[in-house]
Amino acid sequence: MNRPFLIFLSVILFCFSLAGKEAESSNAPTGRTPGKAVSLDWTKPIPVPSPLTVSVSVKGGQPAQDPNGFGVQGKGSNRVDPGEALALRFQQDVMIDSIQLDAGKEGKIGGYLKIGNKTQNIVKTDRGRKGRKKSVVSLVGLGLLKRGDMLILDPSPLTPKSPSGSWKLIGLTARPFPQ
Repeated sequence: MNRPFLIFLSVILFCFSLAGKEAESSNAPTGRTPGKAVSLDWTKPIPVPSPLTVSVSVKGGQPAQDPNGFGVQGKGSNRVDPGEALALRFQQDVMIDSIQLDAGKEGKIGGYLKIGNKTQNIVKTDRGRKGRKKSVVSLVGLGLLKRGDMLILDPSPLTPKSPSGSWKLIGLTARPFPQ
């Protein structure tokens, strides 16, 4: 191979290496490790004091918490329906390990979630489960949510071809970073 091509290839590989390191460093605070996982069961009142401080805002109605989970009392149900949404904000950096949504008897899994500046569809993954668990979807490995940023759960379709949803938040597991 000729020398100019090798130098060009080395420069390109170095740039990709830097870009990869920058992406890794923007996903987790430098030199910090998250603490123990804290699971919030939204089918029960959150204990006071809570092991993790979180504020919840709702769009499209009033908050509705009952033994079936956390939703919005708005468009004829206590589920979160299209046109409604949940926004969660933490008072410290947290690693969001998982979120559980339950579509119940008449709901459906769909919509999207936004964590910081990343957006993804909420899709149903049926692994042959029976009963109530068949209506539950667990979203795992969602990533870092910085202090003050919002985690938005919205049952509206992300794109015209994406499914809409109608569900309740039933669980959230996060690992807080030390402040």
